[in-house]
Amino acid sequence: MSELIHLQPLVDMIALTLQTKFIKNEKNGTSLLIIARPETAKTTLACAFSNLDFVSYYDEVTQKKMIDEFLPLIRAGQKRTLIVPDLVNCIQKQKSTREQFLNMIKTGIDDTGIKQISTYHKQMQYLDLVDGLKFNMITATTTANYIHLEKEIKDTGLLSRYAPFAFDLPINMIANIFEVLEGCPAKPADKITIPKLYLRDMDIPNNPTLFKSFEIVSRSLGMRYGGFGFRAQTALQRLAKASAIIDKRKEVEKSDIEKVMQLCRWINYDFNPL
Repeated sequence: MSELIHLQPLVDMIALTLQTKFIKNEKNGTSLLIIARPETAKTTLACAFSNLDFVSYYDEVTQKKMIDEFLPLIRAGQKRTLIVPDLVNCIQKQKSTREQFLNMIKTGIDDTGIKQISTYHKQMQYLDLVDGLKFNMITATTTANYIHLEKEIKDTGLLSRYAPFAFDLPINMIANIFEVLEGCPAKPADKITIPKLYLRDMDIPNNPTLFKSFEIVSRSLGMRYGGFGFRAQTALQRLAKASAIIDKRKEVEKSDIEKVMQLCRWINYDFNPL
């Protein structure tokens, strides 16, 4: 992990995303789609959070594996989050298989959840549940692959269900990383810190006055995925609530809004440098 420098914004975004599954008065957590060039530590950082008890980590996952392994753990309350470091690994299959997988993901990370499954191999109903089976998801793709994926996941509505985190590395950071790889010590200010999550459910009330600050970002994201930005607004509000929980507070403060707004430099599709 010594070479993982300058990546604190991405670390913070992943931590907040994971923490959103502990907001008791929200229907679901925020899901995250990381978009960046190869060799930007997307997989390494995703793996760094894979040992959490409530996380299921798959290098590659199919619809069948989700039905047989992951969803039963969701139903039992043992898992809350799905981490897949490369989305493309899961959808480089026949069209029908890909569509079924993407539809299951779309329903599971939505606020409605999965109530019924009907596939060639298995049919299942969860009519005894008040709510459907829900989870949030952290996944990633390269910049080039995203260009090919965007139309499909936008047209199906999946794109609107993710908070994007798109970034690039500036020249001076690239040079610094090479120096560390070659044996030079990293500066303390450049090293990353993994935030400690608070793994208890908490009610965090809404704060309309503070949440209004997110509207300009939400509307911009909504235009990108062909909507109004309602899902984006909800995602950002949940990230702010997660920030409060990490600090073990029961309400959102201005500092939480500022933290999320700073991350909004990359919660877009502009690929701004870290």
